[in-house]
Amino acid sequence: MDNITTVFQFELRYNHILNFSQIARKILSPYVRLADSISIDKQNTIEERIILDFGEDNYKITVSWDRIIINGQGELKVYINNNSPIETPFLNILESIKELDEFGSILNILFVSNQIKRLDTKKEKLNDHFLSKTIKDNVCDILENNSDASIILENKNSLSEQTITFGPYFGLIDLKKRLLKPININALGELDFNGSFSEYKFFRLTNKVEFQDFVSIVKDSKEIIKRLWKVL
Repeated sequence: MDNITTVFQFELRYNHILNFSQIARKILSPYVRLADSISIDKQNTIEERIILDFGEDNYKITVSWDRIIINGQGELKVYINNNSPIETPFLNILESIKELDEFGSILNILFVSNQIKRLDTKKEKLNDHFLSKTIKDNVCDILENNSDASIILENKNSLSEQTITFGPYFGLIDLKKRLLKPININALGELDFNGSFSEYKFFRLTNKVEFQDFVSIVKDSKEIIKRLWKVL
């Protein structure tokens, strides 16, 4: 089975818009009719959040006083094609926000994606398989028994940061532990198997974001995950 992206998040953060709750509905009104449903959190407060749910297409967009977020799942190639939900409506909404007199500037971006891949390994042997591929024997012996394990790799500089966390995947119970969860888990098919799990994060300080930035981030992430699966 190929790599499955169970969920991804692309987040753009900007300077606080203190009167967001007063102007948000006007900004978002052209896009509300496109969504399957809409909900509002912390209504009429500074931290009001408006969530546009595109359930039939398995993504949602959250807009608030300091950031705009898109969450989706499944094949990432769908989101890097022209006229994908990243371009319309996500980046279109951002452009509407940028036109506000109250808008300052974009501060940074964050991309997170979670992946799983099936392994033909029995559950009771899965952790040993992961440790044998990644850890020296003397490290494995620090604890008398190892029921789970994970590895975190980081790459940081003054402007950006990459992090990848990976370990054994013990089925749906592992997905339910994550803070970032699939939009519609049933649409992803059978996920209750043994395999490998990874979470990739990319953060960058920037004041400009275009569609091609997202495309490049996704392509880089796919290459890194490809290298990871070869190891595991």
